[in-house]
Amino acid sequence: MLIEATRRWDRFAHESLPERRAMGVTRADGMPIAVHASDSLEVQFEGDGTDGWLECNVGSLHLLPVHMVAPYLPWRLGRRERQLGALAERVQDIAEDDYALTIGDFNTASFERVWRRFQKSASPWRRVDHLDGERRGTWPFGHVWSPVAVDHALCPPDLASRVDAWDTGVRTFPIPGSDHLGLSIELPDAASC
Repeated sequence: MLIEATRRWDRFAHESLPERRAMGVTRADGMPIAVHASDSLEVQFEGDGTDGWLECNVGSLHLLPVHMVAPYLPWRLGRRERQLGALAERVQDIAEDDYALTIGDFNTASFERVWRRFQKSASPWRRVDHLDGERRGTWPFGHVWSPVAVDHALCPPDLASRVDAWDTGVRTFPIPGSDHLGLSIELPDAASC
């Protein structure tokens, strides 16, 4: 499991998750991302994570945890678009049959043009964060208006088709100290892919 590390979440994580095995920051002003995994899985970070995502291997899974810059100020819109463009280029370098996943806070809603450009550029990777056949919101959690889906998961087409066939369901869950709902996706075992 990977999660933004907050003090309130850390207390909960300590009681309910495997040990925190690694931690990194996706950008200079970003929240730390913690990877919780069982002792039997090797966890290895790659690179510096300054473009809005990290890269790590968790067992046989090539994981790209994402936390793009939030575009709440006008000059951040271009920065987020550059981050999404760089991530789209990166996933193009990963083989279509690799056991890989990018998941996290893209700070981008599926109705935005920048998201549609990203999905087109990242193709053939595709979203696998459907919840019971629909896409539900993950932010803002606990507010008056309906949440918007800004947290997403994408993977190469081979794994995406197996996730669909696996049909374990995607779920959201509250994260103490966060205004986002967490996004949980069970992946089929790498050996079956």
